[in-house]
Amino acid sequence: MAISYAIKRVKNPGKNAVEGVKYYHAAAIKAGEYDFEEMMTDISHSTTVTEADAMAVLRSMKNHIIKALLAGQVVVLQDIGRFQVTLQGKCYSQDAMAASDFSPSAQITGHKIIFRPEVKLKQSVAAGISLKRVTTEAA
Repeated sequence: MAISYAIKRVKNPGKNAVEGVKYYHAAAIKAGEYDFEEMMTDISHSTTVTEADAMAVLRSMKNHIIKALLAGQVVVLQDIGRFQVTLQGKCYSQDAMAASDFSPSAQITGHKIIFRPEVKLKQSVAAGISLKRVTTEAA
């Protein structure tokens, strides 16, 4: 199977853009979703594990990932990648941070869960990737 892509026009190509020049890039086209239920079924068909067992393990894994992230831990899934919580907020001067009214919890504006794939996962995808152009806006 191939990853479908289309050529799309870029609205803001960056600071090195030349005025009046149209810029384009290749963008991957979503081919659908691979959901929890499909993964559970596929695992049960490719192993000796039943669908119920696969479902129990996957749901338990999700709950343990949540528990670890809430404890501030980095979740490492061997040969897959790492999940970690990062915080968002504004930068402050050293003087502002030393002020008695500075409250870190009030200054943190949000959070993200980031995923960093392991090298083996990236290499496996890179080794097997093929591309198929499906549409273009450049014409």
